[in-house]
Amino acid sequence: MAQTTNVMNGTDLAVYFSTTNDSEVLLARATECSISMSEDARDITTKDSSGYRELLEGLRSFTLSSSHLHAEDDTNNIDDLFTAFNDRSKVFLLFSTEESGDKRFNCEARISSLEMNAGTEDNVTYSVSFEGTGALVYETIS
Repeated sequence: MAQTTNVMNGTDLAVYFSTTNDSEVLLARATECSISMSEDARDITTKDSSGYRELLEGLRSFTLSSSHLHAEDDTNNIDDLFTAFNDRSKVFLLFSTEESGDKRFNCEARISSLEMNAGTEDNVTYSVSFEGTGALVYETIS
């Protein structure tokens, strides 16, 4: 496969999940996914700051989330996520197209929330949120 060219289609980007490193699989029937990174600044303002706030770097963090349609007969679905959540397992994630030459985020995380929704005469859906633990790696897929 070749690197994705031109403006990327969001359909190509997904979350891959596992409870063991280097065995991540695509979470079934995703409808959306996102990654968010932030840094908490350290305030170093003093009387010498001329009335302006001064900041230095602080703790960095990241979260990933994904929403899915639910089918009982799917593999790699809420069953696997619930087991990891219930066991309090660290999980391994890829936020990726898995196309050779593209970039991906590779990380370890913990499941911070898992939600299932079932409206009257509507699709059953579930969503999952992950909080990163350790470093977030941005790497080229080989």
